Amino acid sequence: MAIEPKRVRVRQKTTISEIAEPIELQADGLYYELKTGFIITFDQEREDGVVPTTIKYTTGRLALICKGPIEMNHSFIEGRLTQSLYKNPYMSMTMATTTERLDVADGRCRFAYELSMNDDLAGSYEVDVTWTFEGGDEA
Repeated sequence: MAIEPKRVRVRQKTTISEIAEPIELQADGLYYELKTGFIITFDQEREDGVVPTTIKYTTGRLALICKGPIEMNHSFIEGRLTQSLYKNPYMSMTMATTTERLDVADGRCRFAYELSMNDDLAGSYEVDVTWTFEGGDEA
């Protein structure tokens, strides 16, 4: 039996230690319930094009997957260092994060991490993703 998706409105706010104003985005997407988590898919509108984005949460692990002008498949696990490859049209870099916090509750996912790109510290990030189901219902 196929998983039936629910339509969602995604709001993402990213705070970066080096930048005063947070980066905010809103998008319509799809939510898939899993036995041990969920998947949310949506498109990010960026200067260099549309980036299809997937957030996949399974117990204790959050994966952020991007395809298109930006490509990455990175996992965030609280208290752990994780590494992956980050690609854009101009370069490819090694991405490493140490996830300080990963909180997932109904309709909300928050995670904080230290980011290094090619072994250079890029800053501290805090991401807050919320979603509501079509019709305005909370998760």
